[in-house]
Amino acid sequence: MYPKARCSAIKILSKQSSIPNNFIEASEKLFSGNSGSHIHEFFEIEYILSGSGICEIDGVSYPLEPHTLFLLNPANTHALRAENTRLINVMFRCAYSRDIVPLPLIDPDTSPVFRLTGSDSTLVSSLLSEIVSAYKSDLSYARLLLECVLQKLSHFSGTEDRLPLPYIRYAFLYVTEHFRDGITLESTAAHIGLTPTYFSDLFKKETGMGFKAYLDRVRFSHAESLLAFTDLPISEITRSAGFYDYANFSRRFRLQFGLSPGEYRARHRLK
Repeated sequence: MYPKARCSAIKILSKQSSIPNNFIEASEKLFSGNSGSHIHEFFEIEYILSGSGICEIDGVSYPLEPHTLFLLNPANTHALRAENTRLINVMFRCAYSRDIVPLPLIDPDTSPVFRLTGSDSTLVSSLLSEIVSAYKSDLSYARLLLECVLQKLSHFSGTEDRLPLPYIRYAFLYVTEHFRDGITLESTAAHIGLTPTYFSDLFKKETGMGFKAYLDRVRFSHAESLLAFTDLPISEITRSAGFYDYANFSRRFRLQFGLSPGEYRARHRLK
């Protein structure tokens, strides 16, 4: 792991322009250069086949090494700097199906890096290569292959036994994919097919926190990262984190962290 770094310009890549079929886009490529810092409105897998470089995620730089897989979610700010690096890239949306296997990418504190070895790397590499070959002609098959990859990563990370009920996993994924879209408890409950009251009670029972507290956790974690590791204007950070009223965001941020957004940024510049 390399030192944390700051960036200024950030692009937000939309799901509509990046994933034409609204579910998955996959390719194997040889990459050299700098992708620039960006954020996706979808999930992404970068699996390194060969080469070297740096993948910077939320201000932390990780080495690009063969058999390393990066699993990125819509809250991650990231950039790729590489020299003759061959990789498999898979961009996908979990909203495509409730049956997609939820991953450890739903928690802001979970590492996005998997260093695969032996049979794990062979299997995952084969599955990803097959997705590249199949996704244009058979979405159902590509979906099944993706589920296998995600299930393997869940097993590899040891999170299988800690997953809550499926309804709550769907809610986690929905929040991760739509936290900047102004979602509410009511809209999330409707998405997964439950009444707001039942969903609220079930969420609290399964997670130990209210839905609003979880949504705030995701949004404030994203805001923290942008304040600490980018030079984006705070007004843009407010919108990117899913808050559309700067005064409300600033007030709630201070309640959460004991500092204003500007003070939080200044403190991190000194580290």
